[in-house]
Amino acid sequence: MNTEIAIPKKHQYLFWIVLAAFSTFFAEVFSGSDMFPFFNAWGILVVVPLYGLHIILLGSLVYRADKPRFSSLIYAGMLFGLYEAYLTKVLWAPPWGDPVIIAGFAPVETIVLVFWWHAWFSFIIPLLVAEKLLTGSTSLGHSLPGKIGKFFNSWSGLAAVMAFGGLFQSINSPDVGASLLSGISTTAVLVGLVLLWKRITKDRIYTMVELLPNRKQFKWLLIPTGIMYLAMGILIRPDWYPGLIGHLMIWILYGITIYLFSQSLKKPAPELDVKELDTWAPKRWLILSGIFPLAATAGEILIGQFFEPLAIIFWFGGIAFSIVMFIKALKLTFPKESGGSHA
Repeated sequence: MNTEIAIPKKHQYLFWIVLAAFSTFFAEVFSGSDMFPFFNAWGILVVVPLYGLHIILLGSLVYRADKPRFSSLIYAGMLFGLYEAYLTKVLWAPPWGDPVIIAGFAPVETIVLVFWWHAWFSFIIPLLVAEKLLTGSTSLGHSLPGKIGKFFNSWSGLAAVMAFGGLFQSINSPDVGASLLSGISTTAVLVGLVLLWKRITKDRIYTMVELLPNRKQFKWLLIPTGIMYLAMGILIRPDWYPGLIGHLMIWILYGITIYLFSQSLKKPAPELDVKELDTWAPKRWLILSGIFPLAATAGEILIGQFFEPLAIIFWFGGIAFSIVMFIKALKLTFPKESGGSHA
């Protein structure tokens, strides 16, 4: 479809901005890495564009196939997370604790950030929420398999995600006031953007394919993405680049992930059990936005003494979850000939 004719540019660009804000919120605000990314120059000029360019470009590749595939979502999310190597250097030299370094990189942080956090909170969940709130598409929701699909497609499942995000942020928050202010202010920005979208589009129904970049736009967006990689690669923690072996490990991970992603896109789209997904009345999604600040504030007040064991549980729970999902993606990418597996 020719999106240049079908969609006013201001609608498409606004969608990109909202999608960038969603990705930034679920990744940075949930983690507490940047509790106010929409209210400082670094957040507006660097963090939001970084997340926006990644989710817009990778999302367009996933949706460019006839149907989004669960396996493609996992691999694209992993490619997203690999920015933590050359942009932030975190996969080589985590700036916290006393990380284990093997073969020049940090394996635990790599699994946590690449396989779990960025794959799900920077990519899959923001895309799913955008699909549900802003479009008439349901293809991503239908691509999520089994119980995991039932969970994330339900209002209660996403309410649990918001509660988890609040608790996770409280681990890294400096105090109760910061958690409350961060929760209220950042969710207010998201609500405002969604309301602006509905007002400007006048509830016109678009698909995700129409709203994401077409091939020409995709090529143009590669330019600012390349500039960002070059600038941040040079300016952000340049002293923490590893030796050759560290680079080699990341190149291998990039190579494997790109190969898996390309293979997943070549597979025939699975036949899905297309059932009706939950729809949300406006009041229900507005309630979602209130769960996060409440959970973040409650976490600071009620479980402050348990932050360290809670962080360990979250990290290793995330590792276990991401490994199970990665194995599921591999099985879908390389199904047994006799298997009738479908996402």
